[in-house]
Amino acid sequence: MASQGEVRTFIIRTTKSPEALVSKARRVARENGAAFKGDMVVGGFSGGGIRGSYRIEDRTVRVTITEKFGLIPWSIVKSRIKEFFG
Repeated sequence: MASQGEVRTFIIRTTKSPEALVSKARRVARENGAAFKGDMVVGGFSGGGIRGSYRIEDRTVRVTITEKFGLIPWSIVKSRIKEFFG
């Protein structure tokens, strides 16, 4: 059962360039069978029971989760986000 009621935003501070962040996110998505579409500023992703979008500004990535499978704990979602954009 997918949950669309709760939206959460996570802020990730990084020292990596936007190019490096997006390159890594694309690679991790491909390796995990997830969808990733975006550029060095904005984009979206889905896979592993979550769907969301991101915005990169300076050295900060703002990730908003718009949908998640109900049984996945938010702690796991946060961990997956850090894997993508960390």
